[in-house]
Amino acid sequence: MKHLSAISNKSFAGLSALILTSSLLLNGCSQAGASNNAEPETTVEVRIPVATELVAQGSITSSFKTTATLEARDETDIISKANGIVEKIHVEEGDYVEQGQLLANLRDDEYRIQLAQTEAELNSAKQELHRMKDMAERNMISADAYDKLRYQVDLLQARYDMAKLNLTETEIRAPIAGYIATRYAKTGNMIGQYQAEKLFHIVALDRLQGNVYLPERELQFIKVGQTAVLSVSALPNQTLQATVERISPVVDTQSGTFKVVLSVDNPEQALKAGMFAHVDLHYATRDNTVTVPRYALQSLDNQHSVFVIDAQGVAHKIDVALGFEDETHVEILNGLEVGQQLVVNGQANLKDAALVDVINSENNS
Repeated sequence: MKHLSAISNKSFAGLSALILTSSLLLNGCSQAGASNNAEPETTVEVRIPVATELVAQGSITSSFKTTATLEARDETDIISKANGIVEKIHVEEGDYVEQGQLLANLRDDEYRIQLAQTEAELNSAKQELHRMKDMAERNMISADAYDKLRYQVDLLQARYDMAKLNLTETEIRAPIAGYIATRYAKTGNMIGQYQAEKLFHIVALDRLQGNVYLPERELQFIKVGQTAVLSVSALPNQTLQATVERISPVVDTQSGTFKVVLSVDNPEQALKAGMFAHVDLHYATRDNTVTVPRYALQSLDNQHSVFVIDAQGVAHKIDVALGFEDETHVEILNGLEVGQQLVVNGQANLKDAALVDVINSENNS
């Protein structure tokens, strides 16, 4: 019995030691856990880097880009008003001629003879009419006979005038001032009166015109007197001024466009007819209006927005309405105020109320 009692005491002592050890381990783990939970949690504030500039007022011009081929405002093909052989040519291609200047002569021998013959007949009839007039006043001839002679004189006078005109038409003269663009006539050619065969082509280069065709949606903006800027490859790094001179009152049903004629002054005659020009047609200019760079704008489904930064460095997305546009800027009709800090770079990564870090700020006011 004493032996069994000793065994029981030893077992109890071992169990007690095991429970004590487990309790200490659990208590240690609990204290370790408590110690870990007591450490403060840290959060990282993420700010998106952006570049900004201040919203400012400026001027902006609305324009439409198109192309045009320059044409001479005044040009003409010269044909002959008389029959004859080309006897002499006085000008060559590239020559400048004044209005009325002699360009060529047709052989005029027959016309001179016809004029002389008609003149002689007219003078004879006039003398006879003068003699008959005295007789008619004294009632020596009938009034009917005198009237017939007077009509005969009128007829001969008309024939004389026509013969004189035909002789004059053997001199080919310039109807306008300009340059001889093409000489078709050659000495010895037989020329027909009012035939389609051309003798010369003259172009006036002091004023040119360009015809542009605009879509009908632009009709509400275009006005006579508006300006345009032209550039041609033959004159690099130069721009030329043009003015809207005429606007067609009809829209072409096939193309949906209407014709606008631009007038281009060319006093130094550096431009030539046939040159191809790029045209910036300016509709109107607005001064002292809010403008922003195009690249600051975000657009989706015809909805436009920008981001501005407040004093706390928070980005705010603002919907805006657009007005005029040019190559670099757009006009903001509402939504922005002068002096606001506008995001011009980095806005693709922004959301409304995002925190930002302004790494570059430009005051463009």
